[in-house]
Amino acid sequence: MSWPRLSFARLACAACLLVLAACSESPKPGAVSATPTLPPDVAATPSEPPQAAAAPVTGLDGGAVRAYLVSQYGELAQLQGDWPGTPAADGLGRDAASREVCAREAIGTPEVPAELVAVCGVPDGAGHATTARIDVFLLQLGTDGVTATARQHMDGFGDNGDVAELAVRRFGPRLHGFVVDDGFTGQGITIGTSHLVLPHAGGFAVAATLRSSLDNLGAMAGCGERDDCTPDAAFDLMFDLAIDDRDATAVAWPLRVRERGEACGRRIDRTHLVPFDPTTGAWAVPAELQRDGCD
Repeated sequence: MSWPRLSFARLACAACLLVLAACSESPKPGAVSATPTLPPDVAATPSEPPQAAAAPVTGLDGGAVRAYLVSQYGELAQLQGDWPGTPAADGLGRDAASREVCAREAIGTPEVPAELVAVCGVPDGAGHATTARIDVFLLQLGTDGVTATARQHMDGFGDNGDVAELAVRRFGPRLHGFVVDDGFTGQGITIGTSHLVLPHAGGFAVAATLRSSLDNLGAMAGCGERDDCTPDAAFDLMFDLAIDDRDATAVAWPLRVRERGEACGRRIDRTHLVPFDPTTGAWAVPAELQRDGCD
């Protein structure tokens, strides 16, 4: 926006008048200076230097990660989309399956770039009782390129050859792992479970198994049709998983699990604290978070 010349002139005059008035006015008694004089010892104390910024999380070149996957699964392996076939490398099972990268996240530093990568496979001809084929890797950039410092084949999760969800999560100041969510429905009861998987001794191990949901809505619908429901037999619960990340010195942080919903006539809203045991390398999950019913 352009202003008329007259406006600038009036503003300049007003500013001059304000400056002259300020210079001629004597300080009022008790007035505090805007810049007080500091004692010599305080004035000489240097200000604290700003904290160094945290090192950026650094991953790996996509082409290098794909080259590693090709070494494990053959030329059809890729970062996006699925591919058929059996693994080319030992230790990953011999099942023919449709596989894809189902989780990939940078967890390294500029000095040591690294990623966690998971490959999920649905076996050919999978049925209701068929579990998923999951391979998890901790990949790191070394002098000879990308290598796996931890690697594990797992086939005990999910049904119909698949899992509900798989994600990378940070569990400690320098500890990352996977959360594998799966579920099962039988006789009208649906059980959702979260498995926490951590690197261990060159491979990976399940460090906690706990409920993510629990309900018998299917069973209640069936007994409702027959008109023979047991009073207060219904339950419908959710378990919200959170990480208590306040301790910067911990190997792995404790879990906070909020249980909420209805359980056989009672309204439930409570939080469970699940500590990590460094001696076992696992969380001490209470029986309440592994149950199949109200209690």
